[in-house]
Amino acid sequence: MSSVTWIEDLIRQYASETHVLERYRDSLDVADPAAAEEADVVSGMLADMRYALSWMKRGRRPGSRRGAERTDVYRQRELFIKLSGTKMGNAERLQMVEALLALSDRERTCFLLHMAQGLTLQEISHKLGISRASVQDYVNRAKCKIKQDF
Repeated sequence: MSSVTWIEDLIRQYASETHVLERYRDSLDVADPAAAEEADVVSGMLADMRYALSWMKRGRRPGSRRGAERTDVYRQRELFIKLSGTKMGNAERLQMVEALLALSDRERTCFLLHMAQGLTLQEISHKLGISRASVQDYVNRAKCKIKQDF
């Protein structure tokens, strides 16, 4: 895939199908017993899809208090693939992946867009719908955290 990762594509598909199911459930006439039963089944499907969506977006089991972002297999693999084109040894790549996974989602996104893809802070702010100053803060925090890990 181009710049969109496979997990982001999967999240987008789940979100789109969730909306389709919601529209279908809303179109059912709950006064009819058969339609009411169908609405219950669809509601269960929606709950399962939302649970899966939450898991994919956060990288950990919904409701879990313990963070699993640092060991998230999907993100580790994704970051490792991105870094595999660089001239680093495997140990350095793994250390870089760990450092990137220690960042919050927003810090990691801003940092990678700025440092790896070369976007300006203004371009990132437009793309993410946040202020330029917020982007600068996220990038600066990410740089500090990465320096600590190296």
